[in-house]
Amino acid sequence: SPEEFQLEDILREFGSAPAPTVQADDPEAAPRPDDTENASDAPELSDDDMKLVPDMPKKRAKRVGDDTAVFEPIRVSPKDPQLDAPMKLAKIGKQTDKTPHADPADDIQLHAVAIKEEKAPDAPPSPKEVLSARRNGLGSIRLRLYLQAPVLLAAVLLLLYDGRGLDFFPNLTGLSVWLSAALLLWTVFLAPETLLRGLRDLFHLRISLYTLIIIAGVLSVLHSLPLLETGGQSYCCVVVIVCYFLQKSIYLDSAGQYHTLRTVCGFDNPMGIYDSPQLFEDTDSLRRSNANVPDFMEHFLREAFPQSILRIYATAILPLSAAIAYLLCRYRSVGFVDAWLLLLLGAIPCGAMLSYYRPFSALAKRLSSFGGALCGWHGATIFGGRHSIILRDEDLFPLSNISSNGMKLYGSGKPARVIAYALSALEAAGSPLAAVFDQLLHSQYGKRYHATAYRFYDDGGIGAEVLNDTVLVGSLPFMRSMGVQMPEGAKVRQAVYVSVNGELAGVFAIKYKPSASTRKGLRSVLVNHNFSVVLATRDFLITPELLAAKYELNTETIIYPAFSERIRLSEIDPNEKIRQGGLIAKDTFGAFASTVAAGHTLRICSLFSLI
Repeated sequence: SPEEFQLEDILREFGSAPAPTVQADDPEAAPRPDDTENASDAPELSDDDMKLVPDMPKKRAKRVGDDTAVFEPIRVSPKDPQLDAPMKLAKIGKQTDKTPHADPADDIQLHAVAIKEEKAPDAPPSPKEVLSARRNGLGSIRLRLYLQAPVLLAAVLLLLYDGRGLDFFPNLTGLSVWLSAALLLWTVFLAPETLLRGLRDLFHLRISLYTLIIIAGVLSVLHSLPLLETGGQSYCCVVVIVCYFLQKSIYLDSAGQYHTLRTVCGFDNPMGIYDSPQLFEDTDSLRRSNANVPDFMEHFLREAFPQSILRIYATAILPLSAAIAYLLCRYRSVGFVDAWLLLLLGAIPCGAMLSYYRPFSALAKRLSSFGGALCGWHGATIFGGRHSIILRDEDLFPLSNISSNGMKLYGSGKPARVIAYALSALEAAGSPLAAVFDQLLHSQYGKRYHATAYRFYDDGGIGAEVLNDTVLVGSLPFMRSMGVQMPEGAKVRQAVYVSVNGELAGVFAIKYKPSASTRKGLRSVLVNHNFSVVLATRDFLITPELLAAKYELNTETIIYPAFSERIRLSEIDPNEKIRQGGLIAKDTFGAFASTVAAGHTLRICSLFSLI
């Protein structure tokens, strides 16, 4: 409050009246001994407090009783309202002449207010925002690109007419320069994106091929002006041809982003493809986990490496061609405009911008049918090297593709008890076959048990202790290695064997249904020698032999480690520090493998075309 309070008001608030002021020349007003004793115990006021209350003596003369509380002096000087404003705190902690008595408590409080929040970095645009922008302009660019096709054909014919002396149109002898200028004007009208992108790059001093073609267009117009009356060779048609391919690159870029982002926006719970740390020697592993869409958009919208190379090339070519043209103009009888135009047109590669955009657009459209989205050149860089692909159970055979195909029991054990024993061992090991045995247990109205201990065997089996019984669950070779006797008719190719206390208790046949998407994915990665496929399955029945029989593929190159190693690989999940190269719509290996193969193809094709 800006209002000052006197000490008398404060004491009156707490039920006491202020003591009269003691005068040195008044003997009747001298304090009594008991008052002096009590006054000596009163708190002493500081010099600052004496200034705030000028009429107050340094020692309190008020008698303090047992029921009266002693209060420290209260500072009542009004504070400057501007001190509460955070913007006025640039010089906190430095006392000036205007504020010689700053309170340390106020200084600490002002320091706390003076802390400024750091501005969060701008988040990348959402996929829906970018998709809406690409969808709105894609149809218009495609239509105008179709209208440019006859202009391109006319420009090629006009170049052949002027350069090769073809007389199939005798009446065009004096009109070729006018027609070239008209074709260039029509191209500028049909391809405004090329012009705007070139001007934007020039304004930001980031020279690109779009900037070079604008400069070449201006030079071609300056070169054609004297030829309108005298006639001669005009190079406006060359600019028309280059503009067509640059406009097509813009269209393919928009089309590739459109197909990719349309797929991303169609995801409900997307999965991300991550590059995990080295699990094997000299190779990284690729696996799936929950997607990070903002990270995908941040890297997806960045400039690709081939385009960065072309930008560096264009930046070097522009001053170099101008310098050589100046030397030719000075030491040869050649005009500067003519020399610079010819050098610039010769240095601009027509299809350079298509080296990345064309394969990117084609692969993005293809991946959209598989439910995959590649993160542009960032994903191509991640998937372009040597990798080991970790295959889990759900990659090869989802739970919906695994079912029971009959069972046969041995011994005196009840069906529900044998199924419950097998289910407890499979659940302890985290095997996907637990879902099949859970359905069998429900059909038998059985009771569930829990394994008190379990272990894995490298021969392809699980051992567990359930209700003081030793239970073994595994394949036929595993049962033979453990010494379990096999009666006649107990040999089944795809079956789960259950043994209780060393005696065979039951055989459960399992049916695996192949997936067309998984078959395509396996084919795409097995034919690529840069990918090594490793099985990390908890289902001991899923082996390379089973994959070869179900998917009709050559699985000799598939790595099949020991059971304990497969369990270790299946438990490793990607962390936040590894790189994300793509998104997939479904948790299927087909989309996973197709996206990885597309990234590898994009990297090789783009670099080869660029070179």
